[in-house]
Amino acid sequence: MADAVDTFFQRWLEASNAGDWDRLGDMMRPEVVLTDPMAAEPAVGRDAVLARARAQYAPFPDGVVTMVGEPLTSVDRRSIAYRWHFTGRQDREVKPPGFAATGRRVELDGASFIELVEGRASRISMFYDSTTVARQLLAAPSAGSPLERLVVVAQRARVAVERARVAVGRARAGRRRS
Repeated sequence: MADAVDTFFQRWLEASNAGDWDRLGDMMRPEVVLTDPMAAEPAVGRDAVLARARAQYAPFPDGVVTMVGEPLTSVDRRSIAYRWHFTGRQDREVKPPGFAATGRRVELDGASFIELVEGRASRISMFYDSTTVARQLLAAPSAGSPLERLVVVAQRARVAVERARVAVGRARAGRRRS
């Protein structure tokens, strides 16, 4: 059984880096679920997961995922956890959300977990710092920059407006009860 899990993982990494979406799809259950910090909702179902993977790799045609250390397999051999490092040059728009091509090299560290059912992926969970990606793609200000300080001022203003809106709503609700 250990060989099957280890072989699965090696095939998974090779298919991902090669952009071999058919082979990757064959390694997933039809009802597979993918969670990703850059996505508002999980991708549910093989077609949706493959569409998300294609969209993530498309802006980075030279993108490569390399392993950091060795993958870890759960005692019951149903889950794989691994750390990874991604590098690639963004030469196309990122959809969604629509970030323009920057031509910049992106480097990112993360971790993923794959749950297996009958030898195929049933749940894939990715974890990485999406702010790091946004900063490298010029979509978020650099840490400590004047622009970041401006964003903080705007966030504080937005919080003050939201608190005032909630307070007004509570006051109106209190008057209706009286």
